[in-house]
Amino acid sequence: MIDQYKHQQLQIGLVSPQQIKAWANKILPNGEVVGEVTRPSTFHYKTDKPEKDGLFCERIFGPIKSGICACGNSRASGAEKEDERFCQKCGVEFVDSRIRRYQMGYIKLACPVTHVWYFKGLPSYIANLLDKPLKKLEGLVYGDFSFARPGAKKPTFLRLRGLFEDEISSCNHSISPFFSTPGFATFRNREIATGAGAIREQLADLDLRIIMENSLVEWKELEDEGYSGDEWEDRKRQIRKVFLIRRMQLAKHFIQTNVEPEWMVLCLLPVLPPELRPIVYRSGDKVVTSDINELYKRVIRRNNNLAYLLKRSELAPADLVMCQEKLVQEAVDTLLDSGSRGQPTRDGHNKVYKSLSDVIEGKEGRFRETLLGKRVDYSGRSVIVVGPSLSLHQCGLPLEIAIKLFQLFVIRDLIRKRVTSNVRIAKRKIWEKEPIVWEILQEVMRGHPVLLNRAPTLHRLGIQAFQPTLVEGRTICLHPLVCKGFNADFDGDQMAVHLPLSLEAQAEARLLMFSHINLLSPAIGDPICVPTQDMLIGLYVLTIGNRRGICANRYNSWGNYPNPKVIYNNNYKYTKDKEPHFSSSYDALGAYRQKRIRLDSPLWLRWKLDPRVIGSREVPIEVQYESLGTYHEIYAHYLIVGNRKKEIRSIYIRTTLGHISFYREIEEAIQGFSQAYSYTI
Repeated sequence: MIDQYKHQQLQIGLVSPQQIKAWANKILPNGEVVGEVTRPSTFHYKTDKPEKDGLFCERIFGPIKSGICACGNSRASGAEKEDERFCQKCGVEFVDSRIRRYQMGYIKLACPVTHVWYFKGLPSYIANLLDKPLKKLEGLVYGDFSFARPGAKKPTFLRLRGLFEDEISSCNHSISPFFSTPGFATFRNREIATGAGAIREQLADLDLRIIMENSLVEWKELEDEGYSGDEWEDRKRQIRKVFLIRRMQLAKHFIQTNVEPEWMVLCLLPVLPPELRPIVYRSGDKVVTSDINELYKRVIRRNNNLAYLLKRSELAPADLVMCQEKLVQEAVDTLLDSGSRGQPTRDGHNKVYKSLSDVIEGKEGRFRETLLGKRVDYSGRSVIVVGPSLSLHQCGLPLEIAIKLFQLFVIRDLIRKRVTSNVRIAKRKIWEKEPIVWEILQEVMRGHPVLLNRAPTLHRLGIQAFQPTLVEGRTICLHPLVCKGFNADFDGDQMAVHLPLSLEAQAEARLLMFSHINLLSPAIGDPICVPTQDMLIGLYVLTIGNRRGICANRYNSWGNYPNPKVIYNNNYKYTKDKEPHFSSSYDALGAYRQKRIRLDSPLWLRWKLDPRVIGSREVPIEVQYESLGTYHEIYAHYLIVGNRKKEIRSIYIRTTLGHISFYREIEEAIQGFSQAYSYTI
């Protein structure tokens, strides 16, 4: 359908029997109306042509070859008479064969059947509207129960079979002949309603507005009662209140969409266009057909048998008629949803039939695979791996994917810079992987974001924008902190990469979709980029440090040891109890690479710290004076070096190499965030 803004939309809902007929019916020039499928046959075994009034009938669904009827004739060119639209002999319309992709037919059911989606689904819409237990309604639909029609027109449930046989076994000889008499059909049609016909009658008698009013009144009464103190009764009351709210919402939706409740019971069964359920002939006289065709055949056969029995109702036993109605109901259920009755239906080779629900649902269904999951240009797909060296707004693209995505941009720049003269030579240079190609590719990628998407996209954080960088290999590198938004992990998950082309799309990606902007969950507002367990363990090991404390070395802060103990261990030389001093973090990292210190070894690092931030109330643990008048004030976590004029010459902080590394990572991340923010501006 097309809305008021000329956007194409797909809507699934209930339609009336009149609408189903309007979809399928065609009026021939002789006044005959075609559209009903009455035969289960498909193609004639000798001529390989569609059978008349069958599942592939050309009169109903259109010609197999464009402009050629079943007789092999074609409409004369230039003929504009109305009668020339159809073949006078076979009644096939002279139209394009593509009509067989959307022209529908229908099966006129001999008895009403319930739609399994609205009857067996949870919650059951039919059971909610009728306010009846689903199990009793199932027994009614499948012939175990019946409705009695008393004079007050308030239907009650009767168990005709089983009740008499189990509890009044002495009456078997008189009851069984009664069900088999010819007069029982008249009695059944007048006094007893069973099957989906009884459901249809009850749905047709419903007044949706009265249902809403009565449900609201009952809900208010339950709300006014409050809690009784009995846990079981309070729970039953709460369940009833939830049911009443659901029933009011359902009735409201029916009113708003102008849908009648009795449409949930089918009298006409639509038949899909034949091109959507094809029969394919392969070599060796092998025929491959869609499972839907076999399920349609089963429905037509059982429906024709029921119609034959109803025509001879005076001779047919009532039990046989009711059993055949149950078979028709089960056949339609299998067509719509093969697993609705428990075990799915299988063919002669023990293969499960694929019903209409199986065709459209799931990852390989019609919607997700064909309509929503179509392959598009300027996109790629690969496995994701961790990229710990990346910034939060960056992702690593393999060379193979990057050159495919940005190929047109690279060709444009190659021609613009006069490296090549035409597109053919530019493609050759790309194919030969010349160094100039990678240089231009990096220039193109520098200011062009890409979109990463992981299916299923359940919320807006399932697709985010990143600044791409070239990486080796064939996998996409991703920062581990952004995985929570995608609900991804690095155990083989795949992600798709898309390239926004227009300036509007690029601007939207920069301003709204960059990963460093989406730090909070849009649903609850909690942080979405939080460290996981492995990151927390790594940070703990990195910053655990040495727990001895400064008091262990209070008299040896500058290494004035009388007898320092030197320990040699795998070319690792360090002095026990001596805490080295470094003028910069680079010197500390160099000492670590030379194995002079460990990752958790305490050390003193010269630091630029404003003296005003030092707490005036804090008393130094120790003050050491030297002969030249300089002094060292030792505190719990820092050290002040001053001269004889009481001026602060330098400040050292007590830390570990793990803390230094962690600080450098945070500093680089903040700088990367600022750079990414400048990109968005």
